[in-house]
Amino acid sequence: MAGYYQNATQEREANLARLNADTARITGEILAEKKKVDDEARAKVISRQATMKFLRQFISTALRFGNLTSSQVNIYLTNYRKEYGDNALVAEYLSLAIQLITHPQTGVESTTARCGNGGLIWRGQTYKNCRELHEALVSLLADFDPFDNNIVWLEYLLQDLYEDDSKLAAAPFRDTWQTEVNLIKRLVEQSKNAIEIPNMDSLTSDDLFIIEGITGGF
Repeated sequence: MAGYYQNATQEREANLARLNADTARITGEILAEKKKVDDEARAKVISRQATMKFLRQFISTALRFGNLTSSQVNIYLTNYRKEYGDNALVAEYLSLAIQLITHPQTGVESTTARCGNGGLIWRGQTYKNCRELHEALVSLLADFDPFDNNIVWLEYLLQDLYEDDSKLAAAPFRDTWQTEVNLIKRLVEQSKNAIEIPNMDSLTSDDLFIIEGITGGF
């Protein structure tokens, strides 16, 4: 009987040892797999950070030397949006626009005292008005245009440019930059709703005729 209990005890101990060994092996495999996944994720983060740093420096250098292309901007802003989101994209878009219009060699000049009176010169080309300049600028910025063809933001920047170009050039690098971006976004939104359009169904035919006359029709 004593031998039976001894054998049973030894078997239990052996089973427990095997269980502990299996547990240790499985735990080790799980930890190794987790470490592999963590290492891969960390490597992706490091790779992504290095890539974004390179793209940012490349675009900055190309812009500074005046050989920036829309295809380069497209690659940069596409990845910028993917990495940081739409809100950050607007800030970076405006930053690039400011760097382009304040460029020391090819930035915006005007033959008139007010940008709305024509004579705008940028990158060696002349533009009749802000709308034409806007089209050229947006084209170089890969047609991202987060403001849906609204030119209020550019008019605002040009006004700042005429008042103090060095101050505008430094704007994206100040701590208050995001506040200024939010201001520009609000200006664009306000311009969309500057006039309250009445309910056409509530107007008499005479009043509707007057409104269509002044607006040229809706």
